[in-house]
Amino acid sequence: MAAPTETGNTTTPSATDTDDTAATPVKVLGKRELLERVVIASGIKKRAAKPVVEAMLKELGDAFARGETVNLQPFGKGIVKSFKDLENAQVLELRLRRSKTAVRAAETGPKDPLAEAAE
Repeated sequence: MAAPTETGNTTTPSATDTDDTAATPVKVLGKRELLERVVIASGIKKRAAKPVVEAMLKELGDAFARGETVNLQPFGKGIVKSFKDLENAQVLELRLRRSKTAVRAAETGPKDPLAEAAE
C-alpha cells in the first residue's frame, strides 16, 4: 500500500491504493487532540497531563525504534514489521493487535482498587 497523503486533519489514501478504503478519508489524531482527550478522560489539568503524554509518546517511539515489542493493554500489542533508516527519518512499519476484551474492560473503568487510591 502506498503512503497516504496528508491534508489538514485527514489523510486520504493515495490513488495507487486498491483496497475498498481508498475513497474514505481517515482522521488523523495529532498530539494536541490526544492531549485534549487525555485531559477530558482523566479529569486532570492540561498542565499536568502534557509532560506525561509527551514522555509517553517519546518512550513509545524509542521502544519501537529499538525494535522492541510493546504490549500495553488496552492500547494493544505493537510489533515492528520492518525498519528503514533514512537520512532525515526512520520509517517503521508496525502491526498493532488490540484485544477486544481489554478495550471493553478499559471502557468500563478501572477494576484495580489501587488505581483510585493513587489519585
